[in-house]
Amino acid sequence: MPQARTAASNTWITAMPDPDNTPQRPEETPPNNPPLTPPSAQPPPPRRGRFAQDPPLDTSATDTYFEKLLKYIPGDIVAAFVALDGILKQGGNDPMWLSWAVFGALLVLTPFYICYVKTTPPGIVATKTFHWVASTVAFAVWVFALGGPFAVTFDWYRPVLGSVLLIITTLALPVFESIFYKSPPPPDGTI
Repeated sequence: MPQARTAASNTWITAMPDPDNTPQRPEETPPNNPPLTPPSAQPPPPRRGRFAQDPPLDTSATDTYFEKLLKYIPGDIVAAFVALDGILKQGGNDPMWLSWAVFGALLVLTPFYICYVKTTPPGIVATKTFHWVASTVAFAVWVFALGGPFAVTFDWYRPVLGSVLLIITTLALPVFESIFYKSPPPPDGTI
């Protein structure tokens, strides 16, 4: 690369050769690049967090609140817990750790069950992150509301605490959904 020394100072300037050997004035725009949009004409960035994502492919914009809520509550997993909890209670002298092991196993199974069985396409993809996290939290809250291992382990547990937490979680899921899922722009273009 050619280098030149400026007369005004002792600094060296490296001249970059132009690939097509055509001189350009600074005010010209290269022929293959469109002009830049002025910053004032660009739309403002969305006010979503860095965790914003698209909703799962099996959801639609016309889903009602109840349909969305049912997608987040893992009914099959809750039913499995109720059945296993009933079996453990019939045994009578089962160790407490077994009840916690059943809860822990189903809690770990919930994200995989949601991603591979309950949503399409099957598999763990970024668009399902909120769905499996919400379902896992919903399962834990349901078990807390039902009593499960919490009722036999902790003296402070009261069924009313589970009921209150269940209602709050049920109301909070759609709020968090609107925060984490990218919403389509309004039809008339206003914000």
